[in-house]
Amino acid sequence: MAGAAERREEALLRLEQATSVRARVEALDALVALAAEAPEEHALALQPLVSRWLTATEGPVRAAAVALAARVLPGDELLPVLVGRVGDEDPDVRIEATGQLADLVRPDARGALAAALEDAEPLVRFEAARGMAALQHPAGMDVLVAALEDRGLRYRALGALGELGDARALPAVQRLFRRWFLPVFEKTQAAGVLARLGDAEGGTYLLSRLGRRWTPDRAMAAELCGETRVSGARERLLELLKDRAEPARGAAARGLGRTGDPELIAPLTALLEEPGAPEDLRLDAAEGLCFLQTEEAHARVRAALASFGADGRAEVEALLAAFPVRAEVEA
Repeated sequence: MAGAAERREEALLRLEQATSVRARVEALDALVALAAEAPEEHALALQPLVSRWLTATEGPVRAAAVALAARVLPGDELLPVLVGRVGDEDPDVRIEATGQLADLVRPDARGALAAALEDAEPLVRFEAARGMAALQHPAGMDVLVAALEDRGLRYRALGALGELGDARALPAVQRLFRRWFLPVFEKTQAAGVLARLGDAEGGTYLLSRLGRRWTPDRAMAAELCGETRVSGARERLLELLKDRAEPARGAAARGLGRTGDPELIAPLTALLEEPGAPEDLRLDAAEGLCFLQTEEAHARVRAALASFGADGRAEVEALLAAFPVRAEVEA
């Protein structure tokens, strides 16, 4: 199998030789995928491509260049690129730029996101509303509520409404949750939003999913139970964590971490250090500990760092950086 550098050179060659819009987009998409796999390895080599292809005459190529920019440019350079493309003449470029801008979760992007809420393209408005929700601003909540009726957007709309946490969305989410034949992951996502908004029906449903051993949404329910601190979930998640035959042990570890309870350091550390445990399961335990964001939890993870392989160490280091110790937790 070709190495990452060889695959990059192959994609670059395809990009240079492409004679159609589709071929250029496919080559750029391949470079985006490579950059997602190993950003540090590819970023510097791919950054010069951004300015060149952002000025392409074809909208789909510019949209692919925006996606590449989001993978390879540092934040302070990326922000003006995205803001500039939120007003692009091509709707696909505006959708890509607004979605990437939303993912940055930067307060200084709020003005551009607010402007995008007025865009003629519905998907631009949706991405802008999602970004505003991530910034805890209710502008665009009506767009997210309306998106609950769109099967292609519903799951992400629920996630954004849960992140926003505005109780005014509760009636719409309740109506959706009680709908017949709602796909299982959407129903569980809706239950999580209800639980966040204080509706006990959502928490009851999430807890019930933990009792169904082979349901496809069980891991998702375990994490949501912890994140929303469903009454009675802590004890049930600990049972799952300690059962070596339990397929949802990793999800239970992540769910326990999401409770933010520092008393859970010991059982999570026990899984992190469990002899013979698969590395992916131990990574789940490390993730749960990082979610706690305490100095002691981080110290347990750092102490186990050398026991992971190269890829695992990189993942753990990324988790430690993404969930730093909260000063208020230690106060």
